[in-house]
Amino acid sequence: MMKTFGKFSLLFLAIFCLNFSALSQKSNRKEDKKNLRTIAEKEAKVKDIKGVFNRFGQDLPFMSIRQGRVGIRSVEIKSPKISSWEISMIRSFFEESLSNSLFDYVEIPEFEKRLVSSIYSTDTTFRLVNRDPSIEYRYNFDSVQSVVRKYRIDQYVALRIDYDDFFGYIIGVTFYDAKTISSQWSKTYISNERGLGSPSPFTRTDIAMVFLNNTTVKLLTQAGGVDSASFSGVNFIAGDLEYSWQQSSSMKNTFMIGFHGGVRYVYGVIPGVQNAATIISPRTGLDVYLGFLPKGMGFNSKNWISVKLSADANIRLNQGVFVNSSTNIYAYPTDNFGIFLKLEYNPQGTYLGKNTQIQLNTLNLGLGINVNL
Repeated sequence: MMKTFGKFSLLFLAIFCLNFSALSQKSNRKEDKKNLRTIAEKEAKVKDIKGVFNRFGQDLPFMSIRQGRVGIRSVEIKSPKISSWEISMIRSFFEESLSNSLFDYVEIPEFEKRLVSSIYSTDTTFRLVNRDPSIEYRYNFDSVQSVVRKYRIDQYVALRIDYDDFFGYIIGVTFYDAKTISSQWSKTYISNERGLGSPSPFTRTDIAMVFLNNTTVKLLTQAGGVDSASFSGVNFIAGDLEYSWQQSSSMKNTFMIGFHGGVRYVYGVIPGVQNAATIISPRTGLDVYLGFLPKGMGFNSKNWISVKLSADANIRLNQGVFVNSSTNIYAYPTDNFGIFLKLEYNPQGTYLGKNTQIQLNTLNLGLGINVNL
């Protein structure tokens, strides 16, 4: 009987140990998965922060402010979800971007947030007060100016950091003039730009001069419409005024579609004839834009180079419509102003005036300027 009981005891103990071991291994696997998930989340956040400051670094050379000595005035945290290591990472990347730019980054201890504890006690009360003396240096004008003079800074920067489960990090950067405390440049960076959708549509105006070379001109008689004279190889100049509407199909302006409308004014002197020929032709068309060499990596970033492919319908005042196509290559030294080269293809283009018929050459070149309204 005792031997049987001993065998059951050993069996029970073995089963218990196996179950305990299995539970322990299961718990360890859960803990490992949790750790791996935490590591993956942190790596994703670091990647998002790097992406934000990569875009900030792209914007730094093109700020319309004087690039001198700059310091960080304040870092405002708007969300309790942001941990201390994230704040430290954001500040480190920001300082690195400034240090790698044409700005001269200066660390200013007076602007650093710090807590000073003071104890006040009497026979009946005991009070502990925490205060941040850097607030005086960050927000009081006279104190700010004392720091400006001490470190000879030209600008200082304020950072606002927020976090949203959908948009990710929302980081606002504002540059202030150190002497006047007026805002000079401000931009908000969002790590998950896909939530913003496509940029808003915008309009542009093209003003161009097109060289209509080697055209054939026919002068018509007043009666009967019989050709009275024909001149080949005549060079005309056309002036274009076009107003275009564009909409991006993605978060950035690398591919856009749109349409345009305007007028063409054709002018030229016919060799051997006293009077000049002038024709005005309304035109409209559809456009496709391809953007190259982006100026920044962020949402709605502009491009240094843009190519427009257009199909135009030219309305002939006397005889219907003729269709041609054109390719414009734009270069934008600024976001609101550009220059372009135009290549126009006219398969069967003819402009008709009162007594003049202009048969266009197949290929014509043009030059123009582009203004963003």
